[in-house]
Amino acid sequence: MSDPTGHMPEREALAAEYVLGTLPLEERLTAEALIEGDPGFAAMVADWQNRLAPLNDAYAEVPPPADMLDRIEARLFPAPERLRRTGWIWGALTGAALAVLALVTLLPPPVPLTATLTGEGQALAVAASFDAGKGELTVVRAAGPAAGPGRDYELWLIPAGEAPVSIGLVRDSELKIPVADLPAGTTLAITLEPEGGSPTGIATGPLLVAAVIGGA
Repeated sequence: MSDPTGHMPEREALAAEYVLGTLPLEERLTAEALIEGDPGFAAMVADWQNRLAPLNDAYAEVPPPADMLDRIEARLFPAPERLRRTGWIWGALTGAALAVLALVTLLPPPVPLTATLTGEGQALAVAASFDAGKGELTVVRAAGPAAGPGRDYELWLIPAGEAPVSIGLVRDSELKIPVADLPAGTTLAITLEPEGGSPTGIATGPLLVAAVIGGA
């Protein structure tokens, strides 16, 4: 194949070889500088790009091998170096994990929210404690008589601005109830209901004791 640049002026030959990709590094840098600062030379390069573009049509696009990146990395970072780099990354991650673990260990556990449900003129008192870590509300009758034959103390959870929800019956034993969260302003209340609790799902008996327990 003959050299298309053999009988060209020097600048045009430079433009053509730049487009062909045959220039050594120093001359390629010179050509790029001319493209930036010399509109005439830039136009010459664009002309050669248009003239040579049809040559690309003769070649099908070939995807790179799937393992090309691995092979490049293997060449750039020999095995011992890759191991050192991997070790550094794992070391950093392990250090970060240990730092988080140390922080969690040093932080005191959250203090349970507590409240005592009382009412004016009532001998009944009910202690409540919410463990946010466990998601568990514990309720126990701390003082006062049992509900009596055919009756039960029913416990209601009342989020601020929402309707009461029955969550259990407070009898002689400790009552543990799974509760995901107690938002600020949540109230606990006890009503006196028929044995087994309100048949309607709505409080029917008198309100005996109550307290706000919701956190911030």
